[in-house]
Amino acid sequence: MRIPLADILTATDHFAAKYCIVSGGFGSVFKSELDHVDKAYCFAIERENEREVPKKRSTVAIKRIMDIEDEIAQQGFYAEIEMLTSCKHSSIITLLGFCDEGGRMILIYEYASNGSLNYHLQNMGNNHNDSWEQRVKIFLDVAKGLSYLHTNQGDQREIVHRDIKSANILLDENFEAKLGDFGLSVFRSFSEEHYTRYSRTVAGTPGYMDPQYSKERKLKKESDVYSFGVVLFEILCGAVAYDTKYAEKNNQGLALLARQHFEKGSMMEIVDTKIQEIFGIIFPSIKVSYQESLHTFSRIAYNSLAEKQVERPTMEVVVKELEKTLFILVRLHFLTVY
Repeated sequence: MRIPLADILTATDHFAAKYCIVSGGFGSVFKSELDHVDKAYCFAIERENEREVPKKRSTVAIKRIMDIEDEIAQQGFYAEIEMLTSCKHSSIITLLGFCDEGGRMILIYEYASNGSLNYHLQNMGNNHNDSWEQRVKIFLDVAKGLSYLHTNQGDQREIVHRDIKSANILLDENFEAKLGDFGLSVFRSFSEEHYTRYSRTVAGTPGYMDPQYSKERKLKKESDVYSFGVVLFEILCGAVAYDTKYAEKNNQGLALLARQHFEKGSMMEIVDTKIQEIFGIIFPSIKVSYQESLHTFSRIAYNSLAEKQVERPTMEVVVKELEKTLFILVRLHFLTVY
């Protein structure tokens, strides 16, 4: 999976600005075409005596980490390689290769043509294909990917992502969701001897981070569940968790506000106006069922934001509840069409 630096420099014209699609404190992401190991091969059963590795040329996302001297950045780079090479799931972004020549830290992923979920949350008005059913499908994809990470089976160890947020949920050409950015992820272990300073350091993004983990440094799978709950409310409310309209009301942002409205039974006051419009034009005969799907979705989000980790549902339970929600919508869609 190592890709020669020369190939990457040629593909990006030495990381020219015209290829850059995202730039931040961690570094930059470039869009280009590159020869790499075929994605289908990445998911195939490994063959011990394989000599010729099939390759293909396609559009990829190339992440260049800038601060190569930073210890945390180095650990995150190799953690992401280790995590993603051990994960084989359709709802997790595929790592196609990496480059560490000369101490550089470069990761090559499959390209998600519809960008990140947080971009769409901030530009909902421009997405004419947006629907309540599509939003539920997106989160069912994410839930399945996260449930996979939290499962210990065979050689696969449980993984805690530690940075679930809408910016790390990518959408492909079919608006199918892919969970990405595993730089902060750690393998879950009950043995203290396996912990490092990197895994013991509290990590995540304000507004999405589990309060119990932040205060008590208790990192569990339920910490991811909390962050997932925040993103559920983001897509329900049609705005990112750090939107200024939430920050002005309290220092915990969307999470606290959403919990308060759910408990008061006033969720429709903060639900995205686009969803409210959809519910306003549907036939009265099926409106009750649509409202049921909305309530089920918001209840899942609320339960995921429980203050105590032990009170939160597992991702397996979340998947089942979201499947129920989607089933209601698909059945209603069938009835209205036929």
